[in-house]
Amino acid sequence: MSYRALYRVWRPQRFEDLVGQEHVTKTLMNALNEKHLSHAYLFSGPRGTGKTSAAKILAKAVNCVHGPAKEPCNECEACRRITDGSLMDVVEIDAASNRGVDEIRDLRDKVKYAPTEVRYKVYIIDEVHMLTTEAFNALLKTLEEPPEHVIFILATTEPHKLPPTIVSRCQRFPFRRISFEQIVKRMKHICQSMQISFDEEALLAIARAADGGMRDALSLLDQVLAFSGESLAIQDVQAVTGSISRELVLDMLMDLANQDASSALEKLDQCIVNGIEPENLIQDFIHTCRDLLLFRAAPQLIKHEEGEHWIESVEKAGQKLTEARLTQMMELLIHFQQQMKWVTHPRVLLEMALVRLAGVPESDQSGASQDSVRKLELRIRQLENTVQQLKNGSLPREEIPPPQKTRPAPSGPRVSNPALGNAWLRQLSEKQLSHVRKIWPDLLHRIKEEKITVHAWLIDGEPVGATKDAVIVAFKSKIHRETTDKESNKSLIEDVLSKTMGTRMRLKTIMVEDWEKIARKLGPRSSETESHAKESKPKREHDIVKKAVDLFGKDVVKILDDHKPV
Repeated sequence: MSYRALYRVWRPQRFEDLVGQEHVTKTLMNALNEKHLSHAYLFSGPRGTGKTSAAKILAKAVNCVHGPAKEPCNECEACRRITDGSLMDVVEIDAASNRGVDEIRDLRDKVKYAPTEVRYKVYIIDEVHMLTTEAFNALLKTLEEPPEHVIFILATTEPHKLPPTIVSRCQRFPFRRISFEQIVKRMKHICQSMQISFDEEALLAIARAADGGMRDALSLLDQVLAFSGESLAIQDVQAVTGSISRELVLDMLMDLANQDASSALEKLDQCIVNGIEPENLIQDFIHTCRDLLLFRAAPQLIKHEEGEHWIESVEKAGQKLTEARLTQMMELLIHFQQQMKWVTHPRVLLEMALVRLAGVPESDQSGASQDSVRKLELRIRQLENTVQQLKNGSLPREEIPPPQKTRPAPSGPRVSNPALGNAWLRQLSEKQLSHVRKIWPDLLHRIKEEKITVHAWLIDGEPVGATKDAVIVAFKSKIHRETTDKESNKSLIEDVLSKTMGTRMRLKTIMVEDWEKIARKLGPRSSETESHAKESKPKREHDIVKKAVDLFGKDVVKILDDHKPV
């Protein structure tokens, strides 16, 4: 088989070829130059960031004919044989398939023998966190005091799984995710060297999908080139990765912002027909919301990652959506993304997410809060001036405005929900409401286990009132309330609510704005205040008696009842 994958052809052969790991390469090159070599190294970091490549380069550098040197020559026999993996003194072990104590004992027995062809015997143990506890224990003593001719290089993507006794015996080098710009720059260099025409936007899409891994980026580039031939376009990348045009995602988000669920669902249906998976779609939605949020909060960050065309599109859309709304949309999308792992039909869940996003009205909270702050500041300044004038006695009598006559409040509140009458509202109990709010998370969890779609609508509601046999739930969105009120959904919620409360309970729903009007008109309930006072009085008396007993003793203190003769 003559063809080799791009990531193998372009694997770094010198420290200067390693992309994005300057903190590692500089330290190792200085150590080689000054002959300060350690007996054990630990390379940790995400996949595809150069850990195994750095280990092989280090093995070549210490065994090069012209070394140990800062860089291997890659021309001598030792360097060439280490590169193609045919040198017996450089052993690469996959810990995932050689994880037992017997394999480590065998390694420990071979370590004492001197190298046969080169200066150092180098053991590269990849995915070392896969070793068993017994294998780690067998390796400990050898790793602490190996023979002078042996160097261990351990590589792992999960360093937190290593025993501290292993980590403390190694020099640890953390490999970082490779930056967006460095991945794009490297792919440009490769495409130009191979005389492949490419679109800048296509490279940006590949770098975004690679998520900081150079090997992932080159593997995806190789796959797209196999699909497209000798050129690279954004459409080819979208076809291979199963993603869609970000402009289309942005259009769908703007439809949702304008509360046009119909248009957004039509575009979603077309995407599904074209073979786009719902999981990929919701991920694209989240990334696009993130770009819009970054443009609002830190525009300099997104300008480093994206092309000019996309920045212009984001700028237009970002002016129409507030940070609060974008944050709200991202939270909801992330919530539904987590739920997708457990549902049989993820498309239904995505459609429900879009309808719910379209049903949330946009509110420019930042603008409203700024206006409120300005009005408050103006009012405070006016009050400060008035107080100062009163202190100085310089405020003219006619400047003090006469008190305004207030109209008497109506005898009873007008309730917008016919199910909530005045007599019924007087039965509301703060104690019962407190209990309902306490068990509400458990109730939502039980409903989620029964039917996840009902749970998705109900989490928009909040319990605002309760009696001994009913609970009022207030909703911000009309569509969520109407769906919850459907007979089948309401029956399910009432059944779970009754089981959770231990008694038969009914569900009543209301819009938040309607409930706020009712709450303002109802005012405080005196009966409950009196009952709280009655409950608190015996408690205070009990505390006083207890304190007296503690001070004077049981034999001295005599408790008298006011209602009984002495």
